[in-house]
Amino acid sequence: MSGFSISQSGLQAGASSRSMGMKLILVCGLALLMAIPSFSVGGLVDERSQRAANVVQQTVGQQVLLGSSIRLVDSYRSVNRSLKYALLFLGLVFLSYFVFKATTGKRVHPAQYILVGTAQIIFFLLLLSLAEKIGFDFAFLIAGGGTVTLLSTNAGWVFSSRSLGFRALAVFSLLYTLIYLLLRLEDDALLIGAVASFLAVAAAMYFTRSIDWYSSLSLPNISKEPPPSVSTRSA
Repeated sequence: MSGFSISQSGLQAGASSRSMGMKLILVCGLALLMAIPSFSVGGLVDERSQRAANVVQQTVGQQVLLGSSIRLVDSYRSVNRSLKYALLFLGLVFLSYFVFKATTGKRVHPAQYILVGTAQIIFFLLLLSLAEKIGFDFAFLIAGGGTVTLLSTNAGWVFSSRSLGFRALAVFSLLYTLIYLLLRLEDDALLIGAVASFLAVAAAMYFTRSIDWYSSLSLPNISKEPPPSVSTRSA
């Protein structure tokens, strides 16, 4: 029985001994997978944008309705452009959660990353539905503000730290403000996006500089004491 218990504890330790580097690779893979649903949202935007464009063609000469239709088409174009940054949204938020995890030592389950990614996909749906009613700028303010509040509150819950929740609020607010500027500053969007991505990776390198990437997080449920030796009884 003691030999079985030793092998069982060894299997448990082996199953949970994935290095921090492997966990980062897993997080990157989840970000790529969570970006796939954004294509469905993009298809929905294209469909509704085409419908609005048809309305514009049919309402030439009706200035009030025409102006409203043109603003609606512009809103669809802005939402469609924001979807091009979906992977950047997901990647930077996931990276922020991973840095919080690495610096606090708290364990984060992949399901929690999936919930975070789902909230960000729903952000685009909120942005689309609100932009049809109140315009893109106010829609981004409401949808982005709600999503940032949810993500930062969730960070406080996951890491059991109110101060870290406020820190996440500042980080995610900066991120969504940056994305909005990228959408509005068309001429310099590539430059700003490239510099911001570089600074984000540099910050992640700095805050994780003391991490042993080959090690795993400490596991409180597994005893550090050596396993008892199996005694042999002479026949």
